[in-house]
Amino acid sequence: MAELPDIQNAGAGAAGGEAANLSYARLEEIAGRYGTPCFVYDAAAMRQAAGRLRAALPEGAAIFYPVKANPNPAIVGLFAALGFGAEVASRGELALAMAAGIPAKRIVWSGPAKTDDELAATVAVGIYAIQIESRGEIERLAAIAARLERPAAAVLRLDLPQDAGARRGDWAGASSFGMDEATAAAILGARDSLAPVEIVGFHNHPTSGSLNAADFIRRFATFIEAVGRLSKGSAPRFVNFGGGFGAPFYADDRALDLDPIATFLRGPDVQAITGDGPPPQLGFEMGRYVIGPAGWYLARVVAVKRTAGRRFAALDGGIHHLMVVSGTLRFLRRPVAVAGPPAKGGESEPTELTGPLCAPTDRLASAVPLSTALAPGDLIVFSGCGAYGKHASPLNFLGHDWPPEILVEGDKERLIARRVRFEEVLALQSPDHPAAAEPGRVPP
Repeated sequence: MAELPDIQNAGAGAAGGEAANLSYARLEEIAGRYGTPCFVYDAAAMRQAAGRLRAALPEGAAIFYPVKANPNPAIVGLFAALGFGAEVASRGELALAMAAGIPAKRIVWSGPAKTDDELAATVAVGIYAIQIESRGEIERLAAIAARLERPAAAVLRLDLPQDAGARRGDWAGASSFGMDEATAAAILGARDSLAPVEIVGFHNHPTSGSLNAADFIRRFATFIEAVGRLSKGSAPRFVNFGGGFGAPFYADDRALDLDPIATFLRGPDVQAITGDGPPPQLGFEMGRYVIGPAGWYLARVVAVKRTAGRRFAALDGGIHHLMVVSGTLRFLRRPVAVAGPPAKGGESEPTELTGPLCAPTDRLASAVPLSTALAPGDLIVFSGCGAYGKHASPLNFLGHDWPPEILVEGDKERLIARRVRFEEVLALQSPDHPAAAEPGRVPP
């Protein structure tokens, strides 16, 4: 299997410092040009986060951008230019990553239910590694690779015990993700029968969106111990530590401290993976950390009312664009970071922010202190919305238009996704639409 290209310094940004936030006034200007609701992303913030991450990880580590975090082609392309690979989980994401400039040899594929067509696509384009979830999956992969007469690289995804560190979102214990050590050992014992598939290493996804460095250190240590037990006599060539580095989203969040993680990753536990052989390629999958704080969701007030002693502001945007504020994908609803127009005279009032949907769940924030003079037309800004925003939301619910996306580069900005009318979405689904006959870009 070819090694990953040397990407540790490719296009990396500054190693430290925080990106300057776009001001409320700048966001107001953008909203005036492109309309609301909309998403705005700051390229400088992404580059600076990538630089901090690169500085914290071991030299030569490969970073894979999980396309699901934000699949806008311009965003994926930005991280491609920074030397990131991609972590994908569908043929659509594979095609998107490659079209955005990420070579197949910098792509890994995850997912608990890979179909034969999907496995065939990974073999056909020759991605870096398929992250295997079960014995049946690797046996199907071997049969497909043999039929196509092409090699394939497999990584065994380990499902670590539930009590081995932080557990959030069923990433540990009995789950649909990965395999226990006994299964991994059995697969390794039968590796000779799996040609032309080569088992090159191990993978584990420790947690999601954690801001606690101790979570990662404990989980990484447990993963390393498991890798050591499974690697007797055959050193791994690739060890993927997964991701889950969080980024501030809620109003009371503190940024993840990378220093303890960096110290651990450069310490004896990680060095022990090498043993007497050459060091493996280390991998990390990072999305939310590098894109989350670089995004804002902008919406305008449509109506303000008071009822039962509380003030409500109904916005032109809602959870159909920003499902994450409802608690979905974060497992716990807490106060989100919201900004509105400056309060005149410093006077503010707790405000319930709701959207336009005919659903009681369309509540974006509660008891937000906003100006007592809040009125229709005022701009409301939600911070930390770069990851799992637009494309992780029920965009078609109740027939609203899809919001545009704008990328800011210094004093300039460009539209990277236009507003899509719901009528267009319906037309695209017609069996008579020309796109229905177009073949996919990924070979079958």
